[in-house]
Amino acid sequence: MDRKLTELEKSVLLAFLVLSKGQKEKYIKGDLVVFKFPRQQRKAVRKSLENLVTDKLLTRNPRDQSYRLTEDGLKRSTRILSEGAILWKL
Repeated sequence: MDRKLTELEKSVLLAFLVLSKGQKEKYIKGDLVVFKFPRQQRKAVRKSLENLVTDKLLTRNPRDQSYRLTEDGLKRSTRILSEGAILWKL
């Protein structure tokens, strides 16, 4: 059973979906995603990245701090996009 994601984790997944243009093979630097969020939330975004890796929605590149969507992450992020995420309550 899937764990219920927080709104911030949903926003991070949507950021990966947009930055990767729907490709699950493309690695994206973690800092690129973190700096898209306000300064007060950057620590929480880094924590959300780690939570998404443990949930197997993102995978980390072993050589550097870049991440990519997994198959489950791609399906889940497109489902979030189609349902609509409450992004303004961050």
